[in-house]
Amino acid sequence: MSIKTNITDPSNGRTVSVSSDGSLKSQISPYPPQDSVELQTVFRRYMTLNDDGTTIDMIVDGSTTPQEFVISADPDKDTYITSISWVLTDPGAVLNDFGALTALTNGCRLYYEDNNGIVDMATEITTNFEFIRFCQGTPSFADVKGGVGGGSFIAYNIDAANAEGIIPVLNIKNTFGLTYGIKLLAGTTQRLVFEINDNLAGLSQFDAIVYGNQIKYD
Repeated sequence: MSIKTNITDPSNGRTVSVSSDGSLKSQISPYPPQDSVELQTVFRRYMTLNDDGTTIDMIVDGSTTPQEFVISADPDKDTYITSISWVLTDPGAVLNDFGALTALTNGCRLYYEDNNGIVDMATEITTNFEFIRFCQGTPSFADVKGGVGGGSFIAYNIDAANAEGIIPVLNIKNTFGLTYGIKLLAGTTQRLVFEINDNLAGLSQFDAIVYGNQIKYD
């Protein structure tokens, strides 16, 4: 004989209800529960070479030794990464080049490390178009220069050299269905890595900014 039980909050008497199909009814709050002890802050940081905190310029030679631009887990806070914004510029950039360089031989790789090991997100980004497609065409905009230059998805005069370029933004939550983004667990060696495997000398500008939030639990 089964025993009827309830899940009840002893402080206010509220109980949890179950739907007709046996699902536990719950709700994802847009903010942390008020009775939890935590500190949540915004997170915005450039990816830097080997996470040195200084070298943001991705115009490097990775043809012999892969060059890694990294965001590492914080020692005290869980890091949730929700989006990455790149800027890649070069005078005369068109979609089937990388910047204005010929399509890369090996390409760029984006991956992260969590409790499951290494998870690849993109393995061979060799052209501007592949970069844009990986980010699902975000942001999307039409040619504003009357057909002169690279056309759609190419922005104009976006650096000191007045170069053309692409500005792909990867929305991790929307693209991969991760509700809170990629989690780098506090106090671990987990990382988010953008790996360059070609010589990118000659580009005008190339860097990436990571966005998300950090939470510290006491």
